[in-house]
This record gives sequence, structure tokens and C-alpha cells, in this order.
Amino acid sequence: MKIDCFTHVMPKPYIERLSAALQDFYLGDLPNKIPEMVDIRPRLEMMDRLGVDRQVLTIATPPIEEVVTDPTLAAELASVANDAIAEMAAQRPDRFLAVGTIAMNNMDAAVREAERAIKQLGMKGILIYSNCQGRAIDAPQFMPFYALMAELDLPIWLHPARTPMRPDYVDEDHSKYAMWQIFGWPFETSLAMTRLIFSGVLDRHPNLKIITHHAGAMIPYFDKRIEYVYPLFEALGQMGDAMSRLQKPLIEYYRMFYNDTAVMGSVGGMHAAYAFFGADKLLFGTDTPFDTKGGALFTSDTIFSIDALPIPPAEKAAIYAGNLTRLLKL
Repeated sequence: MKIDCFTHVMPKPYIERLSAALQDFYLGDLPNKIPEMVDIRPRLEMMDRLGVDRQVLTIATPPIEEVVTDPTLAAELASVANDAIAEMAAQRPDRFLAVGTIAMNNMDAAVREAERAIKQLGMKGILIYSNCQGRAIDAPQFMPFYALMAELDLPIWLHPARTPMRPDYVDEDHSKYAMWQIFGWPFETSLAMTRLIFSGVLDRHPNLKIITHHAGAMIPYFDKRIEYVYPLFEALGQMGDAMSRLQKPLIEYYRMFYNDTAVMGSVGGMHAAYAFFGADKLLFGTDTPFDTKGGALFTSDTIFSIDALPIPPAEKAAIYAGNLTRLLKL
């Protein structure tokens, strides 16, 4: 069995409501550009062709709070998105699972909406982004959300967020050459993971389940840099009491995260992710439908990269479906 844990949708009711709220919403022609984003029929055709049994549906970027700065309207749009995603998944409950979203610039409403999405709509977790309007997600106002998700014992999907309007150099006013996404998103995910660790979120909620996008981002490739260089900064007196407050070795916190396999079919990337996280923390995920073939390219190449791992069949079965089945209590 294969369950794709990280795919994206933009349901038509949400597009319409977002377009009404924002002038010249830039994803308004999405149904024509990527029909798989709004219609489950081409998704099902691709899934059947490539042997994918089920998909988890999550909202596509942009983050609501990034484009809707009014907190009340942002909270309303999160509810619209969740209702629409749940309705989309309910068309074929045997093939689709729904994950909710929240507006992170309205945390009182966000906590209520997360609880509604899970308890009333039957969604299997909540997606958040790696920052909230450029602010770190370990701020005190976000703590009730993490406490709720730990209590509900369902995962948080962590998606990177960075825009071209954040320049890479001080003498420029925007990021060039798509570097904000290609390289910026893995950087953002790595930052968010690290902030959640040092802020003590994982110590306070050791059973909290967080699923990162793109196989743990930079962490599998820089594990030794994390392990050896942080103690150097601590010895230089540049870490304050951050290291001493941790309840176990820093590198072990990164292994607490679950991670999808969306490295776009990179065999080397998949080997690195497996080497660091192990089979029990990897979940088959493709980032469908964000390729030139509506998800078919990412899906087929991701399957190839997992199959290329020289590991026992039981571990591959866990990556493809077993781990997610356990996390979501399916």
C-alpha cells in the first residue's frame, strides 16, 4: 500500500472566497493551470496509474496569514478552506484524507478552528507554516496550539513559507532566480525545527508529532555541523543557557520529527534522509501536484528513489504506508 502524506489542493470554494477578499488574487486561474489542484478526477487517474492507494490533502500556499492581514477575515478563510477540503476528501473517503489549516495571525480563533477541523470535520491533523508573517513560530502566542495538538495526538504538518519579496542581499529589494523557494524553503523549515527545539516545545510535549516537508530539509545533510559546531558556539559563550536547558543531546531532538520523502526523486537525498532519520520517521510524500505533469513526475520519481534504498521490504512498507497509518490511527 502507498499513502501519499503530503499533497496540495486549492478547492474552488476557497479560491472564490479568497479572490473576493483580495484584489487580483494571483492564483485565480489555477483550475486551468493545474486542474489536479481543484478536481479529484485527474488525481484519481494519476493515482491509479502509478499505484498510489490514498492521498492526504492539504491546502496549497500561500499561507492565509501572509495574504490576509486582517485577523478576523483570515480566520474566516481558514474555516472556508477546511470545509472545502473536507468536502473534497468526502467525495472519495476510500482514497483521500483531509488535513486542516489555521490562520496563524489569529491564534485564539486558530485553536478553536483546529479543534473544530479535527473533532467535527474528521480531519487528520493541521498544517501550519514555518513562520507567521516573517515571525518565528515559537512565540508565546502559539503555545496553546501545540498544547492542543499534543492533547489531540494528531500530527502537525510543517510547510515552509518564504516569498520573493524577502531579498537575499541587502542591496536588493527581492529574491532573484527563484532562490527564495528552491533554497529558501529548506532553510525556512530547518529554522522552524530548530526554534521549536530550543524554545522547549518538544520538551514540554515529547509526544508531539510534526511532519516536515522535503525530508527534513537541511538537517540530514548538516547533522554533523549541528552536532559539532553548536558546542563550539556554546564554549564561546554565544548560546546563553540554550544548550543547558535541553533535556537531551541537541541532535536527538531533530530525530523526533517525522518527515515526508518529497525530495523530487533524488536518490542521494533519500539515502541521506534515511541515514539520519531511519525508516520509522519517513513517510511517503510527493508534493503533488506541483510539477509539470500534475504530480505524476514527482510521484513516479519519489517511488523510484524509495525503491532504490537498499533496505528490507518491511522498512519500505513502513515508509509507504505503515508509519502514517499508525500516526493517523487509521
